[in-house]
Amino acid sequence: MSALTLAGAAGSNNYVKRIDYMGLFPTLRRGDYVIWQDVAGFVEEGLYVVSAGGADQVDQVQNCGGRLRLLWPERDIDPRTRALKQTARPQEIEMEAFAMCCRGFVVASVAVHKEAALLGREALAPVQRMRPALA
Repeated sequence: MSALTLAGAAGSNNYVKRIDYMGLFPTLRRGDYVIWQDVAGFVEEGLYVVSAGGADQVDQVQNCGGRLRLLWPERDIDPRTRALKQTARPQEIEMEAFAMCCRGFVVASVAVHKEAALLGREALAPVQRMRPALA
């Protein structure tokens, strides 16, 4: 079975989280989902679920020579050059401190185009074309 099918099911290592903010744009948008696995610490650069003030959020994490940098791409990264903006002030944290707030590593993301249909609140129907009147 796929990770997506098992996400959130009893006995699965995978969990699902909905993205409720635009801080990860263009990688993820509000309404998209991530699938993550429990891990207590840094695995590799990528997206992590981090506990911040009692709430879980997803941050992009970079390794900067033994310290970790927590980024929100919309705020911190120039979309044209993909380089860190000169005005960016991302949070930097020691590996040990990160291990204490790290909930897990994001293993997949799901781009959602029509959330109501995904959640079963809306059934999609094809658009009815207007047919030209016969003369």
